[in-house]
Amino acid sequence: MPDQIAAPYQRHGIARRLEGTWQAEPVVLDAAGLPNSTGESPVIVPECAHLQPILYPDQPYWGDHIRDINRHAWVYRKAFTVPDIPFRRARLRFEGVDYFAVVWVNGQFAGEHEGHFNPFTLDITAALRKDAPNELVVRVSSPWDAPNPGGSYPINHVIRGLVKGLYEHGEGVIPPDVNPLGIWRPVWLLLDDGVSIDHVRIRTALDGRVDVRATITNATGDTWRGTLNLHAEAENHDGTGATITAPLELPPGTHTRNDTLHIPDPRLWWPWDHGDPNLYHLTATLTDGHEQQSAEHNETFGIRTVHLERSPKRFTYVINERPVFIRGSSYMPGLYLSEWDAERLGRDVTLAKEANLNLLRVHVHIAPPELYDQCNRVGMLVFQDFELNWTQDDSPEFEARAITMQRDMLDLLGNHPAVISWACHNEPTMVYSHRRNLEVRPDPALYTDACQHDPTRPVFICSGQIPDDWQRAGDIHTYYGAIWSSRYTDIYGHTFLLNTEFGFEAPAAVDTLRQYPEVWERLEHLENQIGELWQYQAELVGYQVEYLRRLRASGCGGYIHFWLTDLVPQVGCGVLDSARRPKGGYAALRDASPPLHVALVYNHRRPVALWVFNDTPQAYPAAQLTWAVLDASGQPLAHGTRPVSLIANQSQWLVDVNWQTASRQIEQVSLSLVDTVTGAVLAENRYDHPFRPAHRPRGYPWKFDPFLGTKVFDRPDAPSLADHNVNPVFRLIPLELRHKVAEWALRQRFPDWMLSGIATIADWLL
Repeated sequence: MPDQIAAPYQRHGIARRLEGTWQAEPVVLDAAGLPNSTGESPVIVPECAHLQPILYPDQPYWGDHIRDINRHAWVYRKAFTVPDIPFRRARLRFEGVDYFAVVWVNGQFAGEHEGHFNPFTLDITAALRKDAPNELVVRVSSPWDAPNPGGSYPINHVIRGLVKGLYEHGEGVIPPDVNPLGIWRPVWLLLDDGVSIDHVRIRTALDGRVDVRATITNATGDTWRGTLNLHAEAENHDGTGATITAPLELPPGTHTRNDTLHIPDPRLWWPWDHGDPNLYHLTATLTDGHEQQSAEHNETFGIRTVHLERSPKRFTYVINERPVFIRGSSYMPGLYLSEWDAERLGRDVTLAKEANLNLLRVHVHIAPPELYDQCNRVGMLVFQDFELNWTQDDSPEFEARAITMQRDMLDLLGNHPAVISWACHNEPTMVYSHRRNLEVRPDPALYTDACQHDPTRPVFICSGQIPDDWQRAGDIHTYYGAIWSSRYTDIYGHTFLLNTEFGFEAPAAVDTLRQYPEVWERLEHLENQIGELWQYQAELVGYQVEYLRRLRASGCGGYIHFWLTDLVPQVGCGVLDSARRPKGGYAALRDASPPLHVALVYNHRRPVALWVFNDTPQAYPAAQLTWAVLDASGQPLAHGTRPVSLIANQSQWLVDVNWQTASRQIEQVSLSLVDTVTGAVLAENRYDHPFRPAHRPRGYPWKFDPFLGTKVFDRPDAPSLADHNVNPVFRLIPLELRHKVAEWALRQRFPDWMLSGIATIADWLL
């Protein structure tokens, strides 16, 4: 597409997108200064693209050719011209460069930046040519971490030195050779009169109070005098808005200003299962003394509040002063975020909603901005992770870098009503002997800074690792029936405040696996087992979702399944494969997650009780519960009805089960709830052979393919994950015993004081 002016030119300036291709070439990774062209033919790179799928479109996920891309820095070049219009200041706005960027314009150093998700702006006024083409040069790198000699794959075989979650996450998620690199979001040329509204922070109250904090820069060198205009109007409903105008005097420099609007009869933003996701649009403008507009900034927001009621025995998310039970799944759209536009992201949000979920956990990355817009409009909640995963650098220098980028995340996403939580670090203590991230750096500082910078949302110092620290964390990750134990019903009898990971890995559909020969040759042995593996995933997901929903009555705040969509066509925890073909787990997740649901609670031996899970704000005081139990020949073994009164927004015991029959004879259990006033069916559910649960598949979770970075179940030639890049000391223990000890250790909930002591001793020994 040709260059275009995104907004009509007014006195306050224009924003021109620098569209078209880039020329890129590799250079030495550690070279300093403005790089000269190598003289080789450059790679032509489309706008907004990561390099890996451009250079190797048929093999973008695995292999040393992919890893080699990150062993170099890449120099991007582009020529651009300046419109023939008056302006006082010129800037470049980069929406996203992955990961390190150093920028020159016409040979002059313009600035540098770190981070794949956080936009940055550079003043290039002094370097710009107005009457000749300008050369833009960007040096981009995303280097590999050095090996950790004492580490074990995949947890700490490297000490992660980038503030970037979306690279080599470990087995089963991100392949070991992938570390995205490139200018993956648009670049804009901004021309203005030297005055700009750089950021607007919005905070709301349920009475319609809207507090606006504007960050304004005056780069003219003179005092600027004029007015600030704030106008809020309904965006997707017919509610009323509000407007204020205030005089403003700005000396040179950057300033913040706080103002308040009052919206009468406010329409609140709700998650989709509790109401409408009502949105407002805020326009902030600066008008000078000659009634000329000097700057404009636009934001979409919703009026809503959120807090998390935390105690040692109960977690409850409260949105707009109403308890909301979380039904979620973790999510990354894909390995290369440049490939995901609003349409594709919107499709995934729709798939999540169609699975009856009300939340996505954006897992260890910040997604493209279009995702959050989609979630705002659909009413899909977001549990937002920061970019740290597993074992990170614990130096003061890394901590400072991480705090800066976490601030960028809070500012970038803080106005989205869909975002209801921040988590600073995912599983920082996966290695019992390493707790420095959690206890020393960077996590304590990240947690403190997030709480101070955004007191309007709950913050988790980390996710999944310290369930006893309910003040700062309190959630847990469980993998009963997967990497923890051989039966998915082993979750029965355990209680949790908030479960933010559980699930099971299963292969993609055959048609998806066949897309890549290197995948098919390593997973072809599963062709006739895929149905069985999907069935196991379905049974595990369905059972554990219903179990966690029952725990709402005893203090559980919700569940976040792991996870929604695979990133690559292989074996993964997604219930949708990378082509969005549903595995068995998708239907199970959908069928176990309706806002109003009736369920049989049971363990692997016998039925226990019938329950209803009502996550809606509506009560049903006159309902009827019906159950029918059949044997393998379809003959009834038990049946009954009972009048019940369903309480709004609660999980509720209905009746104990005492069917006078052997559990092994039960082939099918059918349940229904009917509103006796209207005759409407409120919920239906069915269980097939519930007391003959499938066994964990052979070879799982230890059989592993290092090239793909994924589980391969019973492939005979595959090594054990417990033998891959493991500390030699552990090789003295027989392999099968290692497997059993590791699974036992993973499912134990050791007290923090014990784990902290183990880590202290390990640090002393090392």
